This record gives sequence, structure tokens and C-alpha cells, in this order.
Amino acid sequence: MQRLRVLLVEDDFVINVDICGVLEDLGIFVTSVHTADEAISAIDSSGCFKALLTDIDLGAGLNGFDVARHARGLYPKLPVVFVSGTLGSRHAAEGVEGSVLVAKPFHPLQIREALDRAVGLEAA
Repeated sequence: MQRLRVLLVEDDFVINVDICGVLEDLGIFVTSVHTADEAISAIDSSGCFKALLTDIDLGAGLNGFDVARHARGLYPKLPVVFVSGTLGSRHAAEGVEGSVLVAKPFHPLQIREALDRAVGLEAA
């Protein structure tokens, strides 16, 4: 995963910083945003992301499912990992095909395993 570049979408500042730290410790390049609108702008302006890691509940407006659908509209094979403490039950119905869900709270190793699994699923 050394050359992986991930777009992280997490509205909780502390969780965002924690996940960034985990990913950077793994040698992953991270672009971090806090809202769905920022995520969509990043996706539209940069085609270099190799995976999307997004919280589902991003506050008012668009959610992580919306971000993932937008990203997959442009990049159909983009690996997607959702994280959620409240909306995980909606993953099966609203998540994009082949995506992976990590429930909050999580252990940092779960993020790595989820990315490994998502990237592997998309490569298959």
C-alpha cells in the first residue's frame, strides 16, 4: 500500500486527525476533507485517488453514500471504505457495490484491513 493515495472524508476533527495519522504511518498519502462538498470538489479536481475512505454521516446535506456514488460515477472501479458509528445499518442498501464498512469505534488495524480488502475487491 506504499503508493496508495486516499481521499479521507470525516467531519469529526479528532477522528479525522486520528485516521490521517494511521494512514500516514502506513505510508499512504492522504488528502483530508471534512464535508461532502469538499470531497466532491476534490474528486472532481483530482483523478489521482486510489481509494475513498468516508464517514457516512457528514452532518446536514450530502452524506458519505452520496460522495461514494459521485466518485464511482467518475471512477467506476474506485475502492470505497465507509466508516460509521450510526448509519452502518444502511450500508447494504445504500453503499456502492464492493464497498467495505468499518463500524466506529474501530481499531486502527481495521482501517488498514478494510483498505486492503477494498483495493483487493476492486482489483479482482
